[in-house]
Amino acid sequence: MTNLTGVTNGTNAPSKASRRHWQILAIVCLVQFMLIVDDTVVNVALPSIQRELGFAPSALPWVVNAYVLAFGGLLVTASRVADRLGLVRTFVIGTALFALASLACGLAQAPWHLVAARFAQGIGAALTSPTVLGLIAVSFTAPKEHAKAVRLWGLIAICGGLSGVVLGGLITGLLSWRWIFFVNLPIAAIALLSLPVLARGIAPGQHKTRIEITGAVTITGAVAATIYGLLDLADGYSGLRSAGFFALAALLFASFAIHERHGVSPLIPQVLLADRVRIMALVAGMLATGVLFIIFFTLTLELQNTLGLGPIKAGLGYIPFAVASLASICAAGMLGQRFVPTQLLVLGLFIIVVGTLLLTGGVGSGSYTALLPGLVVFGFGISLVLPVTAQLATSGMDPTHAGVAGGLVTSAQQLGGAVGLAFAGILLGAEGERHGLALIGGAVLAASAFGAALITLKRC
Repeated sequence: MTNLTGVTNGTNAPSKASRRHWQILAIVCLVQFMLIVDDTVVNVALPSIQRELGFAPSALPWVVNAYVLAFGGLLVTASRVADRLGLVRTFVIGTALFALASLACGLAQAPWHLVAARFAQGIGAALTSPTVLGLIAVSFTAPKEHAKAVRLWGLIAICGGLSGVVLGGLITGLLSWRWIFFVNLPIAAIALLSLPVLARGIAPGQHKTRIEITGAVTITGAVAATIYGLLDLADGYSGLRSAGFFALAALLFASFAIHERHGVSPLIPQVLLADRVRIMALVAGMLATGVLFIIFFTLTLELQNTLGLGPIKAGLGYIPFAVASLASICAAGMLGQRFVPTQLLVLGLFIIVVGTLLLTGGVGSGSYTALLPGLVVFGFGISLVLPVTAQLATSGMDPTHAGVAGGLVTSAQQLGGAVGLAFAGILLGAEGERHGLALIGGAVLAASAFGAALITLKRC
């Protein structure tokens, strides 16, 4: 078993992962790619959706928000369900629900049909996503293999986020917006037919695990209220209304904390929250994801509105970022032989700070070339950080807690994305033109994560 600083205990010799485990990794990464793409692919298609289904302008954001709210709000509860039912069974249920909801999205004939189906998609994603990291954690127990598997997962997640914008434009332009949902069906079918066979007998579930209804309701409500308040800010609605959602979220989080302390069966096992390094990894992952969303959102505006690139060309402008991400994944294997994961995390966060500052200097120049150094440096740093945070948060876990550990990682990233979008919406201003200020906000978030990591590690 591996501790959180990367030192291997001598009690268990690492065993080489079998071919079956690598096949499992391929399947779950394919599904992870589908979930991440679906988080972004819709944005490009919104004008076409609005024209065909007759969405009112005020209702159109709910095509995105319904998915985000269901996905982010239910993650913690869904991850505990995965530990009770078993990772494979929960994966199958979540992926099947996601596929059926995708079909319903593609067949929608009215605005409320699409919003309801997107909410159902979010529920399916919430059930599926925690099982991805959970299956990786229980399939790859040797430290080096686990690190490699999580790095590949991180690369797929980042590529999925990048691909969504490009794929959305291509599919909507060449076929129809409905096909951005229909393409999920063959991917889900491959996963549903193959994973139950490959992963038979892995993490079968703990039927003695209780799910406290009170805790599940309060944490779901707290996360949903937080995300809704952040979405409110990002969409430019009243600060007073957002403050009301944040106050409700604080009340629900406090109620959840009290219930967890005195409850018989905590929704989040205390062992997961007892280690400072694990908590630091979750916080760092949340803040780094926030920076990523700020940069994607801001640079998309910079590339299209300032440099005059179309949606497809703007998407292709992220190719240097993707190349740097791939280089980072390859370099992480060599760096992992010299540094423990916590040191890699600090290094990666520092690189993110530098990359964000370089991008800040490049915006407003009227030149894509001026953005390239920042894109490359940031791409290298973020692809180093996100896999390491997932590795630190899930390493050495008892299989009975694998689902909730994976759920916490994904929840932190979902909250981080909502925080990033809210920051970007506020700092960009009503006209969306303050690109440099938005990136400075991203640099502040990155520096905060870097400082928190340094302080935490010095105290450990």
